[in-house]
Amino acid sequence: METEVRLRVAVLGLFVADHQVLLLHQMTDPEPNCWDLPGGGLQPQETLMEGLGREIREETGITDFQVEGLLTIAEKFFPQGEGKVLHSLNIIYQCRVEPKPTNLSSDDPEVGPLGIQWLAIATLTPQMCSSRTWAALQAAGLV
Repeated sequence: METEVRLRVAVLGLFVADHQVLLLHQMTDPEPNCWDLPGGGLQPQETLMEGLGREIREETGITDFQVEGLLTIAEKFFPQGEGKVLHSLNIIYQCRVEPKPTNLSSDDPEVGPLGIQWLAIATLTPQMCSSRTWAALQAAGLV
């Protein structure tokens, strides 16, 4: 039986300020109920920067931020049932926003009941973060 592989390319931002990282409570597959970076899947004919800006705005309300550079690419394969696999390719950028916003909001249904928060890096564990979030924290030398 042949495996059906679906490729999903996502762009995400790692925001760090005051020993905290900006994360949202992710409720959707493939890793539900964990802390995830703001960002998401690219739309057809959308550039990486257009997608990053749109996703950050949709998920956090942040409209004015700086991209400092490419941080890492996190790749993972997720089984999706009988004969199906999701190939997740996550392009993660180091980003900065000043001043640090505290009034964050989202109407995105992917954001869970814990919402969007600045979380202390020292309190984060691999078990509470998505695999791409943990990969970004490692790439940035934060964990």
